[in-house]
Amino acid sequence: MSKTKHLLSIEQLATVFTQLKRLESAGLPAVQAFTLLTQLEPRLKTPFAKVQHALKAGRPISEAGFKAGIFNNVDRTLIHAAETSGRLMEVYGQLATHYTDRNSRIKKLLSRLYFPLLTLILSLFLQPLPAFVAAEISGFTYLQLSVGRLLIMSVGVFLLLRLPEIVGYLGIERSWHRLQLRIPAVANWIIKRQINGFLFILAMMLEGGLAFSEALPKAVASIKNSYLRESFKPALKLLPKGASVVDTLAKVSVINALILQILHSNEQSGTLAKGILHFTQQEAESIALQDDALAEWLPRLLYSIIAMGIAHSILSTPLVPEIPASF
Repeated sequence: MSKTKHLLSIEQLATVFTQLKRLESAGLPAVQAFTLLTQLEPRLKTPFAKVQHALKAGRPISEAGFKAGIFNNVDRTLIHAAETSGRLMEVYGQLATHYTDRNSRIKKLLSRLYFPLLTLILSLFLQPLPAFVAAEISGFTYLQLSVGRLLIMSVGVFLLLRLPEIVGYLGIERSWHRLQLRIPAVANWIIKRQINGFLFILAMMLEGGLAFSEALPKAVASIKNSYLRESFKPALKLLPKGASVVDTLAKVSVINALILQILHSNEQSGTLAKGILHFTQQEAESIALQDDALAEWLPRLLYSIIAMGIAHSILSTPLVPEIPASF
């Protein structure tokens, strides 16, 4: 059974892992912790009940949460490593921070898009209104130009948000992933984020007590872009030979010299996991700045589209009324 997605929203995951960290630090057994979580998050009563049932049957937390749909594959692996090494509270804390930051970025973007989207919707209804009032178009045409366009745009946004699932369902996921890496701006955007995510997961597993030879394949499996994953094949082939972390990852074309230098210095000092985590945190700050810039420019782009639509509507309307031929 393989789950790459959660049943929970990003906001719910941030809350769950924050509470799990707090309850773990208080020394509560897992069953009691999830019982309290049920009271704090009544909407998640069903999956939490499944977790409690599995825990009472002797299942580990990682497996119980995975079967209930609370954890995905990556979460399960990290939490399993934490259970083995006794670092459960630290891993809960890292996951809480990870999902809290993601939720914060999403909310910031949506809040900045609220007024541009409202303006766009209003413009769809206001642009054809003068023609309708002047009886130049019928009520049906007005609805086509307003509600019809709104529905088309809504469907377009829905399909865009569901694009990863759609391409997977159609069986063209590899072609889509290859296209992503052939567009320079998109490729840089994807590589920067997915490689940082890979390093974060790798560091978490190493900190949780997993050997590098065991952690690397699992961290590679978390990379969403299949072509990006394939670039790690030369590194995975080196694992049975016992090569160092730096020598192994040096075989991956998307691992740049800066990352290799950081890996080398921290591997030599015996602080590999902490060094990688520190780097991923710095890189996450850089990514957050890019996301903030995107959140700032997207509303401007929407306003520009609205302005161009209004300008086109004005320019396409005759300024001088037609004079009947009889005059």
